[in-house]
Amino acid sequence: MRRTTRRARSLLAIAAVALLGVILGGCVETAAEGYVAPTSTAEPVFQPVRSSTPRPTAAAELTAADIEQALEEIVCWYEDPAQARSCLPPGEEFLGALEQIALSDDQRFIAPLVDMLWLDVGWERWVREALERLSGERFASAGEWYAWMTGNPPPLPDNYVEWKGRLLAIIDPGLAEILPSEGTFDGPGPEALVWSLEGADAVPPLVDPEDVHRVEEQYLGGGDVVYGVVIDGVQRAYPERIIGWHGSVADEVNGTRILVWHCAACGGAAVFNRAASDGVEYTFSTAGFVWEGRRLFTDAETLSLWDAVSGRAVAGPLAAQGVALTVRNSVRTTWNEWQARYPNSRVLSLNTGHVRDYDEGRSLQSDSRGEHPAFPTGDLDDRLEAKTRVLGVTIGGVRKAYPLADLEARGLTFDRVGDVGVVIYSAGPGLGATVYETAGTDFQSFTGSPEDRVARDAEELTWFVDDERLLNTRNSRVRNAQVAQVAYWFAWSGAFPDTQLWEP
Repeated sequence: MRRTTRRARSLLAIAAVALLGVILGGCVETAAEGYVAPTSTAEPVFQPVRSSTPRPTAAAELTAADIEQALEEIVCWYEDPAQARSCLPPGEEFLGALEQIALSDDQRFIAPLVDMLWLDVGWERWVREALERLSGERFASAGEWYAWMTGNPPPLPDNYVEWKGRLLAIIDPGLAEILPSEGTFDGPGPEALVWSLEGADAVPPLVDPEDVHRVEEQYLGGGDVVYGVVIDGVQRAYPERIIGWHGSVADEVNGTRILVWHCAACGGAAVFNRAASDGVEYTFSTAGFVWEGRRLFTDAETLSLWDAVSGRAVAGPLAAQGVALTVRNSVRTTWNEWQARYPNSRVLSLNTGHVRDYDEGRSLQSDSRGEHPAFPTGDLDDRLEAKTRVLGVTIGGVRKAYPLADLEARGLTFDRVGDVGVVIYSAGPGLGATVYETAGTDFQSFTGSPEDRVARDAEELTWFVDDERLLNTRNSRVRNAQVAQVAYWFAWSGAFPDTQLWEP
């Protein structure tokens, strides 16, 4: 049974028929970037209001019950969310409710309409014109509407999150179960949550996956990208061609339980301790949402949402408690370089228990490869191009970003992060970089084969090099590697707005 009552059904149906006739009386032409511009000889049904300044929010004439009913009409609200699909394609009842929304001048409808535009299941023309009429703005894509809305947050209707879940249930009822309640967002509100074009169970995580010795693997090419981890002298490689399909990998390396989170839209992967700051090991999978362009994960225990770059809970019960994961060091390099550096390394087996196309690059097709983020974001930090890949370093609560290509081209880079002096070493283009504290040591060079790398300081002392530390061969002094992770600049600066940027 439909949950809503049918007030004024006859009037809405009459209005809808008239509306449909006017709309279909015109023709459309396709403009740049997929925007469908109305070109009928008559005025558009929902005439947009032009304004160079933000429109004031007038006192709403509709009651909360009126708004709730109109919103339920346009998503065909049933007690069973899965039945919403039966109302597609949109019909007269939908158009009648949308007309009421478009002419209401009530800003509380803006966020729901932007959500509908992103989901488009055949209602794009009418939803777009309703948005233009309500907002006085015009944008070419749903992504631009989201970006505008994030910068100009509109008032939200009551029970907006529940309604958003019902909208997404048209695609996958499981998505509605993941959405948290209002009032628990650490950052932009629920209007900034964007469907990632993935179903709730479409990206299966890997838990304690099989691994093989590097001489046993038979599927990797030398140039394939891997994320390498070293824990107390034991090495493990996580090929991007595998982890890109699964998002979350829960593993154990030398007795240490870790998580590897991959986000193609963010430009990289990060490694965390499995136990969160509250001491609990949660069960993670991808959430089917992005937030400011960054992938979100969800835990099965509380259904909180977690940010792929920062590792913190950003929505749901754990966000209110400030729970976060602790990031660990990792390096992004090629398989050839990693296995030459660590001949005893193990690597994920191709036997994951899932059927996927694990060819190199296939898991990254969701990333547009263009200069703009693949998903909507708010205001971008323009100190670098959005999709410049950076090495993000965190030391003592201070964060600093380095364009990765610059580090790889320089080989050795000396800098300070907060009060800590660092030396950053890279073996060359495409081979990543590792950050070490200097603690006053004046390092001069890094040389040798990948397996037998050594560093030398101004006193002509030799230091053994690996991705955990620099070890002095004379007196066993140690210079530890520092936590670093790779991401696109927009993703790193969005997760850490206070980040510093290295200037050569």
